[in-house]
Amino acid sequence: MNTKAFRLVICVLLSLTVALLSGCERIRDMGMTDEMVAPSDTGTMSMLKVGIIRPHPLYFSFGEGAELAQAEINQAGGVLGMQVEFIYREELTEDVVQSATDLAETENVVAILGPLFSSHAVKVGPVINIPTLVGATGANVTETGEFLFLAASSNALQAKLMAQFAVNELGAKTAAMIWQNADVYSIGFVEAFDTNFQELGGSIVERHTYEKGDTMFETQLTAIKAATPDVLFLASFPPENPLIMKQARDMGIESIFIGSDGMDDSLMFEVLDDNTPLENTYYCTNFDPDATEFISAYEGMFDSAANGIAATGYDAMHLLAIAIEAVGSTDPVMVRDAIAAITDYEGATSISRFDANRHPVKSVGVFQIANGAVQPYKVVGTETGFEISGPE
Repeated sequence: MNTKAFRLVICVLLSLTVALLSGCERIRDMGMTDEMVAPSDTGTMSMLKVGIIRPHPLYFSFGEGAELAQAEINQAGGVLGMQVEFIYREELTEDVVQSATDLAETENVVAILGPLFSSHAVKVGPVINIPTLVGATGANVTETGEFLFLAASSNALQAKLMAQFAVNELGAKTAAMIWQNADVYSIGFVEAFDTNFQELGGSIVERHTYEKGDTMFETQLTAIKAATPDVLFLASFPPENPLIMKQARDMGIESIFIGSDGMDDSLMFEVLDDNTPLENTYYCTNFDPDATEFISAYEGMFDSAANGIAATGYDAMHLLAIAIEAVGSTDPVMVRDAIAAITDYEGATSISRFDANRHPVKSVGVFQIANGAVQPYKVVGTETGFEISGPE
């Protein structure tokens, strides 16, 4: 190429570059930012990013339930024509706030599912400004942030149920309680159970705590054995729950074990070599055994039994999708208000509406451990009068 022709090519390229840069500036002036995608980038535009703060190894089925809902929604065409994409963070005490912040501010997710533990959710509430459907059930969780919703029935609601169940179904007149010290979920549960059990004419004869990670409970159980309660209420989690139950039976304690949805995890059956001490235990859970479509789909996808934790993750994702579709937008305030306005939802569980505290008004189930397996015992819905007006 001669010198004159070469100079002509350079001039043309420079002119095109200036034109392109000017065009980009005009696009920015029209409101498009570097974070937005060009209309032709349909692969990127078709994704709706949702964050999941998932627990592990306890209650990992929360994420699986959400993944089942994700698969169903995407197969049906997505949300507003966008496929749902999950961005995961593990639920760890030391960095749960950072995880939530990263999801909202760095990953730019439109909403978050989780965390599951109430002690984590109350930390996330004050720092998050996008819709967050938590798996936690602490009644005070939603007080910490105006974008938080409970996807499962609150611990206060469940505790009222278990108090009535203990008195009316089991004929209990006395109860003892053991729970994990300083845990937001456990404290809320035992306080509500204590109040309602006494209102129904029962008496709490012993109250004891333990520290997370404890393996020996002789001191607490010695006092409980002397008090001979009709029921021993455990508002805590595995692996401690099965250890407490075994040691209680080894000491000759004959009280009926009743528990919270903290027992609703397969790890309950993986702690002891022999699960006989767990027999005839009753606990409440966010599960409807009549939700056959959900149960069949979940077990077909994951080859494991469905439980209340999976149902919570499943419902959380579907509730979010319904809200976004209803307002035709991912604006956080609009979506939050749309979730609050959902009524007569039917999914893995049934939700008649959300109350003023952003708690679902819904049915709850009581399950029994019998013959080495978990079996549905009964479902109690909102018609039982357990709807609460506010956190306790």
